[in-house]
Amino acid sequence: MLVVGDLSLDEETREVWRGGDAIRLTATEFQLLRFLMRNPRRVLSKTQILDRVWNDGFGVPGDRANLVELYISYLRRKVDAGRERMIHTRRGAGYVLKPAEKPAQSVR
Repeated sequence: MLVVGDLSLDEETREVWRGGDAIRLTATEFQLLRFLMRNPRRVLSKTQILDRVWNDGFGVPGDRANLVELYISYLRRKVDAGRERMIHTRRGAGYVLKPAEKPAQSVR
């Protein structure tokens, strides 16, 4: 079980919860979130994410980098929906997952 703030991910059952609410993810979204949760507060580059989540050895040419942006946006819609953001962009560096400052409260 991985836990970051009020976000929990069960690697065996492939279930994800935020503040007790279940979140449905695709297989790729799950892999991406698991990688972020295994590296909380650490800035992860698009290259690192591609290598770990897609792991096909094609590098980061153009549209492949956009693939990371696309899946990060999918995750944000599901994980951060109506709540304080946990997935942050670090311009020119990558992405970081940090616990919400007020995990018990919902932003509605």
